[in-house]
Amino acid sequence: MTKICFCKKNKDETKKLYKFLQRTYKEVKVKRKDCLGKCKACKKGPFALIDGEMVKGNTVDELFCEVTHRLTKEWWEFRGK
Repeated sequence: MTKICFCKKNKDETKKLYKFLQRTYKEVKVKRKDCLGKCKACKKGPFALIDGEMVKGNTVDELFCEVTHRLTKEWWEFRGK
């Protein structure tokens, strides 16, 4: 199961995205933690960890595109295409 983690300190940037992903992608584990230990990235803009790998965007919309791209890519790899 894919796991996506958001930092609560970055909440102004990612709180809505967190809520959306949690409601929309039931097969994905979406969590918020107090601190992910990625303070430099957190100060620069929105980010998330997908299975421990950092995904960033300049805006929340860009981050959404990156996250959904990763989820879609995993699906097609799973299907063998």
